[in-house]
Amino acid sequence: MAPMANPASGVEKMEVDEPSKAAEEKEPPKDLNAIALENIKEHCALLDKGDVHFVARVLQVLPKTRKQCNVEVLHRLVTSQIASPSLHKDALLAWVPCNVPLAMEVDTKLAPAASTGSSALKSPRPARKAATTSPESELYVHLLVLLYLVDQNKLDDAKKCAEMLISRADSLDKRSLDPIVAKGIFYLALIYERQHKLHELGCFLNSRLRTATLRRQRESQAVLIYTLLRCYLINKQFQSAAKLVSKVTFPEGANNNDLARFLYYQGRIKALQLDYTAAAGYFLQAMRKAPQEAAIGFKQNVQKWIVVIGLLQGEIPERSMFRQPIYRKCLQPYLELTQAARLGDLAKFNGVVKQHGPVFEKDETLTLIVRLRQNVIKTAVKQISLAYSRITIKDIAQKLGMSNEIETEYLVAKAIADGAIDAVITCETKDGQRFMRSSETVNVYTTTEPQMHFDSRIRYCLELHNQAVKALRYPPKNKCDVESIEAQREREQQFKLKMLRTWQLVQHAIDAAMGLGPRFPPLAPAVAIAGCPSTVNTHGGSYGIEEMIHDMRILLGVPKHRTSKPKKTTRKFSWTRLLTPTTDLVTCRNCGSFHQADTICGKCYEKVHELTNEIKRKMMAYNPFKGERQDKEVFVRFSNDTVDNGVLNGKRIIEMEKERPTWFKKLF
Repeated sequence: MAPMANPASGVEKMEVDEPSKAAEEKEPPKDLNAIALENIKEHCALLDKGDVHFVARVLQVLPKTRKQCNVEVLHRLVTSQIASPSLHKDALLAWVPCNVPLAMEVDTKLAPAASTGSSALKSPRPARKAATTSPESELYVHLLVLLYLVDQNKLDDAKKCAEMLISRADSLDKRSLDPIVAKGIFYLALIYERQHKLHELGCFLNSRLRTATLRRQRESQAVLIYTLLRCYLINKQFQSAAKLVSKVTFPEGANNNDLARFLYYQGRIKALQLDYTAAAGYFLQAMRKAPQEAAIGFKQNVQKWIVVIGLLQGEIPERSMFRQPIYRKCLQPYLELTQAARLGDLAKFNGVVKQHGPVFEKDETLTLIVRLRQNVIKTAVKQISLAYSRITIKDIAQKLGMSNEIETEYLVAKAIADGAIDAVITCETKDGQRFMRSSETVNVYTTTEPQMHFDSRIRYCLELHNQAVKALRYPPKNKCDVESIEAQREREQQFKLKMLRTWQLVQHAIDAAMGLGPRFPPLAPAVAIAGCPSTVNTHGGSYGIEEMIHDMRILLGVPKHRTSKPKKTTRKFSWTRLLTPTTDLVTCRNCGSFHQADTICGKCYEKVHELTNEIKRKMMAYNPFKGERQDKEVFVRFSNDTVDNGVLNGKRIIEMEKERPTWFKKLF
């Protein structure tokens, strides 16, 4: 299109696209409460199916749903999901009161006049008709109210709400409610712990654990086990915790989060029992079972114990671990502790313990850190033994900052007895001065230590593989298998055999009734189905049983070529022909078996045949080409033959590595 000229100005205008008059309207802001309500209602719709897998799937997204809940959403949820008025519903509404007008109606249609001027926004999803409330969805709403009260720090109301949740689930008595009840027990113990009353909950937890074990409620059983362990550890009942671990069996199908907590408490118990190797294994497994992105506080706490246990085992953690963002601040005291233990600086170690003592006491690791003093001394003694081949006890005491030489000698002797250093304590014969003499270092690869490490790693990999195989889930086999062609043929063959047996029984019964003897050849059913003369299906459907009986006929086949009776009786293999016995039998003198007179014994012939074949094979070894003429005369000699050398002149000898049989003559 050519540019247009303006006659007034004489300037040509450039052709451009003019902006559209109808600009796109901005999208209205979304109502987050309405979206959250619809999400929770979808969860309730899944729970109404009553499947345990759906309950587990809804509880997996519980942390995300927990962030979307507020008093307005919960009030509307309780009103819509719990239909029947009861004390249970009234208590929930009292805990989540809604004083503001609800502007989030999503299940009812607004009037046209009110919808134009109202600020209420419809839900972006289509409305869903309310269904009958199931126990699963009812207790799920109750659990959301409990989480809201815990988040708002209303501990008294949350305590009543948790107790009501557990009692309500006990009254319903449904196995699919077990995961929700486990959550209720967990938060009930958390509330008691925040109120510093966890010791009052011990009897209740023990009784619930007994009930859950008898009823095989895996989720509740797992939660109760690690909750009881935490109760015992907080109350310093370490022996009770150890006995509980030895008596109970943690359920195999429990959640990974529950398993991580159980492994963590097992590690703490083993650490207090001085079993540092087992404790380190439990802590590492708990770290692996923990969520990768969430549960930062749990992983920080586990990492603190891993650092302390590693130091007690004489291992120094890597510096890169302390530089990770989630561990940089919380592990700063433990980094200083690691530096003191690595250097073997006893003065620095005492300073770190004195400075960060409250932090260690809060983390409940102070008991183990106090034991590190011996390890720091062992590390210092080990460094001294590597640096000096011979050093006096007095010099060791000065390097360790200790004033008593006798105590220093005892510490060195204990390090030698524990295997921390390879040295001996001797004394001078002249002045009696005692000193430590180090032995030569041994190459660790010549010992069995690498083999033990590889063995532990391989066992861990195999155990991890077995757990992964056990955790596999397969879809249920709901679809019926379609019968294959081979199966149909097999079924038809079985039917034919059954018909044949039935007809034989009928034939024998008829012959017995008529006084007839057995027939030859016996009659066999040749089944043929003949349809009705009309090939058109008048009623337009498939044949039924009555129609098949009425319209079909079963025909018995007869022989095509008939045979006369005299011919049957003169046949060679006729049943009327009698067997003629053989009377001219004699006994073989060699093997003792019977054979007909004037004939060769069958058994002896087989023996001769085998022996001649063996001789033939040995002859062919000299002349492997078949059909070729032998260049020399052959003589077969057995091991017990005595033959003159003149007889063997110019002959090829076939040696047989056995004695000559009595029935095999020399001139056979």
